Amino acid sequence: MFFIEMRILKDNKYKAILQAAQNEFVNKGFKDASMRTIAKDANVGLSNIYNYFTNKDEIFLAIVNPAKDKLYQFVTEQHKEAYIDFDNISPLGHNEEAIEYYIDLIFKYKEEYRLLLYHSQGSSMENFRDMLTDHFTQVSYDFMELEKEYFPNANNISDFFIHAMSSWMVSILGEIVTHDLDRQKIREFFREYFRFGFAGWRELIKL
Repeated sequence: MFFIEMRILKDNKYKAILQAAQNEFVNKGFKDASMRTIAKDANVGLSNIYNYFTNKDEIFLAIVNPAKDKLYQFVTEQHKEAYIDFDNISPLGHNEEAIEYYIDLIFKYKEEYRLLLYHSQGSSMENFRDMLTDHFTQVSYDFMELEKEYFPNANNISDFFIHAMSSWMVSILGEIVTHDLDRQKIREFFREYFRFGFAGWRELIKL
């Protein structure tokens, strides 16, 4: 019973530190966030934080990594072979179910994505925007290679165009998480964006 109580106490302190740290990061950004303030707001001693985390960066990663991993997983999943379809041919492999899942991610991890995109300077995630762009670019390029197997007569798309479109997708995510949009407005935007992108993509590949 003693060890169970200690485990609960530890978990509660751990959660309190994360919540206080997230508030501090959101308000000041990673670079200017104070470990002393985090300890005070979490109601733990400053030295006690180091029983749970090695440093400030480790706390930051504990907060943002679940959001990052879910986003990477979603992007990768949407570029698998199962999404190759003549009526839905796109490097983004979108559909209504995917749009709703993406919206769910945005609403669940909105603060975390803002932190990663705009307030991560000084952390090990300070290049997240470039990292995410590179991930979009690579999975899109791999998807294009798969499409060529199914549609060998399709026009080639330049690597830089795919990279530029990937960068645009990252910018779009940034715009969404920094504006006060409800689910319906985000849903309408994605439907407009994908109709726009789909028409251009079909024109480029000439299928």
